[in-house]
Amino acid sequence: MCPKKRIDFGGEISKMHPVIMREIAKRNMMGVLKSGVTFPQIAILDFLNERGPSKMGDLANMLNMTMSAVTGIVDKMIKLKLVKRDRSSKDRRIVRIVLLKKACGMVKLMDKERRELVNDLFSVFTSSEKREYLKLVKKMYNNLAGEN
Repeated sequence: MCPKKRIDFGGEISKMHPVIMREIAKRNMMGVLKSGVTFPQIAILDFLNERGPSKMGDLANMLNMTMSAVTGIVDKMIKLKLVKRDRSSKDRRIVRIVLLKKACGMVKLMDKERRELVNDLFSVFTSSEKREYLKLVKKMYNNLAGEN
């Protein structure tokens, strides 16, 4: 009996993953991107929508960028009337970035576009395959989030 060829899991995934991610990025949030909002701005919108008003340092950590770079991004978002700076009444040194109404509409549009994209991408899977994929992705997510 001939030995079975081992699957090069890391090689296969690392070859396909960038192609999949580029295609998702290309298709993702076309309506929002057409409005001139950049990917870092989208990440900030998502973060603020999920976590609520946040300090600049939290945004910088999330984006893995310097405070000055994030300040520039947030300044542009303020000009677009997506966010505002909100100073604490107790300690004026504490500044939180808050979503404005216009941004909430964009977040709803992003969520809608993401759902449509996921449904389109996964339309080649059976219901059973979708459940199995979701189970595996949740396992990876929980591992990355430290929730083993």
